[in-house]
Amino acid sequence: MVTASPRATAGPEASSEPTGWGRGVAAIGYGLPFLLVVYLAFAGGGYDPVVYGEVGVICWWVVTLGALVGLLPLARISGAAWVALGLLGAFALWTGLGISWSESSERSVAELARVASFVGVFALAISVQGRALALRRTVYAVAAAIGVVTLFALFSRLHPELFPEIQAARFLDDVEARLSYPLDYWNALAALIAIGFPLVLSAAMSARNLVVQAIAAAALPMMALTAFFTLSRGGAFAIAIAIAAFVLLYPRRLAAAPTMVLAAIGAAILIAFASGKDALEDGLSDSTAISQGNEVLLLTIVVCAVVGLGHFALAHARRRGIGPRLEVSRQATLAAVAIVGAIVLVGAIAAGAPSKISDRIDEFTEPIAPDPTAGASRYESLSGNGRYQLWTSAVDANATEPLTGIGPGTFEFWWTEDRPLDAYARSAHSLYLNSLAEVGIVGMLLIAAFVLVPIGVGVRRWFRQPASRELLAGAIGGAITFAVVVGVDRIWELAALPVVFLLLAAALLTPRDDSLDDKADAAGAEPLSIPARLGVAAAAIAATIAIAIPTASLVSIRESQADVRSGDLDAALAAAREAGDVQPYAATPYYQEAQVLEAEGDLEGAAAAAREATEREPTNWRTWLVLARIEAEAGNVNEAIEAYERAQALNPRSDFLR
Repeated sequence: MVTASPRATAGPEASSEPTGWGRGVAAIGYGLPFLLVVYLAFAGGGYDPVVYGEVGVICWWVVTLGALVGLLPLARISGAAWVALGLLGAFALWTGLGISWSESSERSVAELARVASFVGVFALAISVQGRALALRRTVYAVAAAIGVVTLFALFSRLHPELFPEIQAARFLDDVEARLSYPLDYWNALAALIAIGFPLVLSAAMSARNLVVQAIAAAALPMMALTAFFTLSRGGAFAIAIAIAAFVLLYPRRLAAAPTMVLAAIGAAILIAFASGKDALEDGLSDSTAISQGNEVLLLTIVVCAVVGLGHFALAHARRRGIGPRLEVSRQATLAAVAIVGAIVLVGAIAAGAPSKISDRIDEFTEPIAPDPTAGASRYESLSGNGRYQLWTSAVDANATEPLTGIGPGTFEFWWTEDRPLDAYARSAHSLYLNSLAEVGIVGMLLIAAFVLVPIGVGVRRWFRQPASRELLAGAIGGAITFAVVVGVDRIWELAALPVVFLLLAAALLTPRDDSLDDKADAAGAEPLSIPARLGVAAAAIAATIAIAIPTASLVSIRESQADVRSGDLDAALAAAREAGDVQPYAATPYYQEAQVLEAEGDLEGAAAAAREATEREPTNWRTWLVLARIEAEAGNVNEAIEAYERAQALNPRSDFLR
């Protein structure tokens, strides 16, 4: 039962149409998720700290101002939402405490800024959940955003001349074939598409407007083709997880089956056709690739149109009561699944599956990566690309400091010195294991609990709210997919994907039944108490400071680097020192200052700045290498050798330092 706030009047509640307030809530419910996801996706996936920092600050101040004037939250925040917010906030606090034991305060402050930004996004997301249709709005808005991103990504492959050069191809020629635009990371794009699959399927089956249903269904083959061009094996696995979760949770599986089969056939046709276009598959941009792109584009339009029209016809027939209505009881479904599972298990054992699985596990643990130029044949390999080594290294790092970890943001230093193979890595390619290494068991449990709570609450709602199950199947499926992929890849570093999860989590944690209509939002906001408002303001101020400090320093560093490229060394030096004033504990400002002074010919000053950098990050081999170079230029042979040997010890597998 929904209780009106004292601010509500009888007029709006009595109206048969949503009021202006209700329409405003609806606009926020659709617009905020859509704009956030699209903006971050096209801003390089939100990898840039300046990008997600700005988003975090804006979200925090919208929440604060809205709470102070009584406009937010739009409805009562559930106890489960407070728990989830508390867990993410506790993870941020623990990350902040980690600065005290970290070997790089600069890296740890940067990690705190990331988490503080995510807390701000989540706080805003749960604050703008209305009384009704919150789940529907979020599912549809995020599905639409992922659909738009996927469409532009596909166009960037079919007609690359219309889009900016893919960032990764600028410095990694061997991965030019892997579609990554606009997130600039192929695995992240594939993961985003995977998270979108259950959301789009949910929209295709539950939208009230049949045209919207048809558009959503038509997008499915296009999404599959785009994911294929990423050549992401993890993405293919994530899509399988996403579809399996949707099928498991969707209440009308037989009704969804024809559309899913139709979409699967369409996707298979597109992928089979595209895989025969070598120039297009290799990511080339010559006339042959453009011609092949036109062919694939035409076929994509035809296939997607057929799938959309087919779904429209099926949905129209169901609404008209045309055709048989097949129903299978839960008991019969479970029995069928058990029988099929038993048959598959027996057949697999007879075919020698155990030994093949063992071989595949060995293949995954081998540090040898598949040929980056192999194209679609990459899907046949189960090589972990060094992930097994990263994960075991993270466990080893935790063993040195089990409870607290080695320090937020410092896994790169541990890996560089400890790594068993010559491969660069900034994180352990797993949110959970990276947290275990950097912030210990405490940090890992906090972030894992935060990820699991919305899923658990969503499953509970699935049992208690039958009217919402179609939408819950999409939201829970997307959340489960994120929970899996964030454990096997570094997508936590690309803000677009965590933000998708935060939006879905906020919708899952709302206590309201989605069978309500828009009129339920007419009651207006439910203001917080005065102490709660002051608490929000204090949290916003603290978070803003935590975000603003590293962001401002980074902006100054980039200004200094730009000034060096333009030849204005005086301005470059001033900007580097300004960054040092903002973050006196950081190594990067001194690292930059040393290189500027070196360019000016002030080798004594450059060496002094470089030594300051080594003191602030003693396990960063780069600072020692710069110091060695400057000492050598100054004629200080012994000091140069000592610094160079230190750099070698910190990066023993580097061919560059041998």
